[in-house]
Amino acid sequence: MTPRPFLAACAALIASAVWVGAQNAQVPAPKSLEIVDEPHGSPWEGISSGGPLAVDQYGNRLAEPAAPAVVAPAVALDRRVSSNIRLGDDPAALPAGMRAQAEPHITRSPVDPDFLVATFQEGRFTDGSAVNCGYSVSRDGGLTWTRTLIPGLTPSSGGPYPRATDPVAAIDLNGYAYLNTLAAGSATRAGTILVNRSTDGGTTFGNPIVAYQAPSVDIFPDKNWITTNSFPGTPTAGRIVVTFTRFPRPNTAGSTPIMRVYSDNAGLTWSPAALIHSTTMDTQGSQPVFLPDGKLAIVYHNSNRTVSTADDFFELVVSNDGGGTFGTPRLITRLSVYDHPQIRDGAILPSATADRVTGNLYVVYQAIHNGVPRIMFTKSPDAGSTWTAPIPVSDNPTGSGVFTSAIASSPDGQTLTVVFYSTRDNPGSSTLVDAYLAQSLDGGATWHPNIRLTPVSTDAALAPLTPAGYMLGDYIAIAGSTNVNVPAVPVWIDTRTGNPDPFVTRVGIAAQLSFTSWQAARFSLGQINNPALGGEGGDADGDLEDNLSEYRSGTEPNDPLSVFRTGRQLNLSTRTEVLTGDNVLIGGFIVTGNSPKKVILRALGPSLVATGVAGRLDDPTLELIGGGVSLASNDNWRESQQAEIENSGIPPADEREAAIVRTLAPGDYTAVVRGRSETTGVALVEMYDLEQNTAPRLANVSSRGFVGTDEGVMIGGFIVGAGQGKDGAGSARVVLRGIGPSLGQAGTADALQDPELLLFDANGSILASNDNWWQTQQAELEASGIAPTDEREAALIIALPQGSYTAILRGTNRTTGVGLVEAYNVQ
Repeated sequence: MTPRPFLAACAALIASAVWVGAQNAQVPAPKSLEIVDEPHGSPWEGISSGGPLAVDQYGNRLAEPAAPAVVAPAVALDRRVSSNIRLGDDPAALPAGMRAQAEPHITRSPVDPDFLVATFQEGRFTDGSAVNCGYSVSRDGGLTWTRTLIPGLTPSSGGPYPRATDPVAAIDLNGYAYLNTLAAGSATRAGTILVNRSTDGGTTFGNPIVAYQAPSVDIFPDKNWITTNSFPGTPTAGRIVVTFTRFPRPNTAGSTPIMRVYSDNAGLTWSPAALIHSTTMDTQGSQPVFLPDGKLAIVYHNSNRTVSTADDFFELVVSNDGGGTFGTPRLITRLSVYDHPQIRDGAILPSATADRVTGNLYVVYQAIHNGVPRIMFTKSPDAGSTWTAPIPVSDNPTGSGVFTSAIASSPDGQTLTVVFYSTRDNPGSSTLVDAYLAQSLDGGATWHPNIRLTPVSTDAALAPLTPAGYMLGDYIAIAGSTNVNVPAVPVWIDTRTGNPDPFVTRVGIAAQLSFTSWQAARFSLGQINNPALGGEGGDADGDLEDNLSEYRSGTEPNDPLSVFRTGRQLNLSTRTEVLTGDNVLIGGFIVTGNSPKKVILRALGPSLVATGVAGRLDDPTLELIGGGVSLASNDNWRESQQAEIENSGIPPADEREAAIVRTLAPGDYTAVVRGRSETTGVALVEMYDLEQNTAPRLANVSSRGFVGTDEGVMIGGFIVGAGQGKDGAGSARVVLRGIGPSLGQAGTADALQDPELLLFDANGSILASNDNWWQTQQAELEASGIAPTDEREAALIIALPQGSYTAILRGTNRTTGVGLVEAYNVQ
């Protein structure tokens, strides 16, 4: 019998491409699509929704893209979902105006979870097939990709076939990768099933090998699919199987059975084609799946040889010898067909997979369930003999559609992931869609709320308009999670760039957001297994904020430009010689945030003798100034606030030293250290944060005083700590400045004319130094907005991990004078 229009919706387009130039063969539209805008008998009869088309040497295509729909602003995604990644640029060999991709597929290596191969149509025609098919390869779990056209396929990549379509990929136990496509020919060339193979991990692919050649132009193959037996120890381990539907010439009578070919030598040669069931059946959409015992199950759609879709169903056949012979077809479930009214979709196509441990089979498909379009799921625990009652895995609201789904399983079958398109986020639009994911963590018994994968919606009206609707593709795909550290990687077609492109994302599979699921979405398995890169304490991008800190801050751990510095300056101190008049020691600091901060200020002199400092200040005094008003003062710390100072845990060691405990509102403050009765000597002023776990911070310290030589140089100390990383790890990006000449310009007498700045770590190792700031890091300092105003002054900008640091300000060539050392926290 003649294939009914609905069943032939996908295949008829291929057929019209096989006979390119054959008298405008008319292609019937799916029953659910109306024919509008074009008069009966026009050359565009059969094109749904009308639309401006043009015919040129590349065939029918959109002359102008449809006006884009109004897309809602980008939304923040669940943090189990990583950034969306476009799989490379469109190949230059594609003709101008033929850059639309469609029908994406993806597979993961069974032996290396970081090895992924994706494939897709390149340059989709409106009347069937594409200019070529392309592929992308990732060796880091989907973080980065290469992309090129499949070699030797169509003229755009050095091949003989006018068009190509239906690309799918597979990887075997040896790590060999295979690209399976259908080559559409001409009026004198029959359709051909091809396989390109790579024996070097996807680095290169050889020219295509013919897996099946139609015996004449009176029949053509369609909807090919590929799988490999990746179960060692089974009789047919390593076997590659390709299945396809055999269609007759358009508008001629004939059935549409499914056939198979196989290769037992890594795709070099192929068996004769054989039917998997009766030749009289009208079937489509085969999904071959190997089971752990070496059996081969093939799932497909059966139209029941009627025009009506009311009696459609899915069934399967099982081969106990890995594809040599097949048993009797078995029913999976009846199908209540849902077909999107304007977008070409996988209305009758199932997606099937099996786990590697139990051999359970899993199938998803789109259908009407209780009057609402849903993605449905069913499972067989006994190699297809019995199936569970189908249940919905999509939670789309009534009034919205879902379509074109794919399923993947973890090795143990407990984690199942499903990707599909949904219209739920754009009520009132029939062409705006988003990619969604459903997940089950108990083998399909229950399903968690769907997760949106795309921050912006795709406008399908920007895709080529085929007789079956706007072409995103008849199928979609997902590489499943293999354990908690390996994400699911779905691939879909997305038009956010203005035309259809293949996109992927990485999804950490878990019921709720956790560090593990967040990490799985953002790191390759190789990174996770390297302690320096993965785990809470790793730092993959080397930005000094560990992965736990990036998780808590919401930044990207593989992007050093995406960083939030979580370290705090806990202790700010400056040591220098305290003179009289304007040359006392003046320390300035800022309390940031929106609430008060409790601090302790200390002025030390006598206790410096324990550190070997000569010429110490014997009796320092301390004054706290805020807003130009004296807030507190102290000479000997026991005379006031003794209990509070002792409770701080850091009272001065000598009773002649000064200290103040104060809770300060956010703002600018100054601590002034003098010698009692105008005495002089070397002193130290310190500011400690006594509430390290609260939001307000001590920041932007500056100290002014006389810069002498030897022990009389100015020494600034600070500690970076209390970050959000593992064990409190964090970092701070700091600008250090050594100021002198500009003080003189502001009226300070005896200003240091040529300051030099040195930065040391806690071990006394020098980290950086600078004399004249513009000689190094000029652009970074200017971008910070706080570059010195005089070219003789010194400055550094540096990111520092948790630890103690010392900045020394001295005069070049042992010069002396009044100087200012400053430390600014910058992000």
